[in-house]
Amino acid sequence: MNTDPKVLIVTSAFGDGHMKVAEAIEHSFRRRGISRITTMDLFAAVHPTLNELSRRFYLNNTGYTQEFYGFLYTMTSKMRPEQFMGRLIHSMGKRKVQRIIDEIQPDIIIHTFPYLAAAELASTTGSRTPLFTVMTDYVVHGRWLHPRTTKYFIASESMKATLMSAGIAEEKLVVSGIPIREAFEQSQDREALLRKHGLNGNRQYLLLAAGAYGVLSDIGGLIKRVLLQSSFDVIVLCGNNHKLREATGELFQENPRVHILGYTEEMQELMCIASCLLTKAGGITLTEAMAQTLPVIVYRPLPGQEAGNAEWLSGQHLIEIARNEEQVVEQLQRLEHMAYRDEREQHMKVFSRKSASDAIVTEALEAIKLRQPSVPAAKSMLVEGQAKTIHGYY
Repeated sequence: MNTDPKVLIVTSAFGDGHMKVAEAIEHSFRRRGISRITTMDLFAAVHPTLNELSRRFYLNNTGYTQEFYGFLYTMTSKMRPEQFMGRLIHSMGKRKVQRIIDEIQPDIIIHTFPYLAAAELASTTGSRTPLFTVMTDYVVHGRWLHPRTTKYFIASESMKATLMSAGIAEEKLVVSGIPIREAFEQSQDREALLRKHGLNGNRQYLLLAAGAYGVLSDIGGLIKRVLLQSSFDVIVLCGNNHKLREATGELFQENPRVHILGYTEEMQELMCIASCLLTKAGGITLTEAMAQTLPVIVYRPLPGQEAGNAEWLSGQHLIEIARNEEQVVEQLQRLEHMAYRDEREQHMKVFSRKSASDAIVTEALEAIKLRQPSVPAAKSMLVEGQAKTIHGYY
């Protein structure tokens, strides 16, 4: 077996989540002594202009854009890879992708973003390169599925049941949990962190995360209501939205109960300090919070995968959803009671899966070792409303 295989991790800068998952997997490979790793925003490399337009559309926080995105997400959720839309999406830039693959010559390709041009290429070339897909949400969407995928790594048993009902073989599904960076799975000294960040250990802190790009709106009014109607102080993360940080600073610069930050690489420390996280419903942030047993309130989840994440996790009693400011305050007031907090934390301890990236790397190295000779492309067994295909190593 090649002791230092070449690994290509396909990711995307749509938000921070896909990149963080890729980073966690890459670090796990490097801990095993694997050094020849290429992590690439493949769609951006192949179609930079279209990628930037799509990214801006996704990050646009106007109501109309959000609703339209949610409509598109729902309309394509049952997308099948052999249908026109599926083939179009996964075929975009195939020639450039082939050139990149030829240059890198990876022994395995791992997708943390559903741009599956490598899988589409394998359908015609008979490539033997194992193709892994690491889903970064708690709900299934058709864009992630392709008959040439070797294995899927998913967040929950519920997702496994959904994918099996769509015809994907059980042995190709690994309930690994969503990979997160190692720092979020390690215990930390809260008292030391409070001193580091100049915070008071006698206070409860609401960590208000506006998302990596500061897209959570109406923050000023929300903070005022939280301060007025709960005992929580507020740590505000404005992300890369500098205008939001300036506006929030002007409103609360004299208030000792409000602490305003921009983008941070110390999220694991702030989660350890906080008593509650108020955030959008990105799959990675929610997974990080649950690993820290930090109670979460998702505020006005956006249509699409974020709403799906929030609704599923809320149904499992793992997080709360607030549709308006009144509901935020009500849920914060519940969290002021230790019995309620303990119940939520216990649910998270039972649900959370640690070392997901290590599980994926173990499977990846085994797939490289056991790679078999090429066989013809898998024959589709799709039926209406399903994604029923033959999967396997090839």
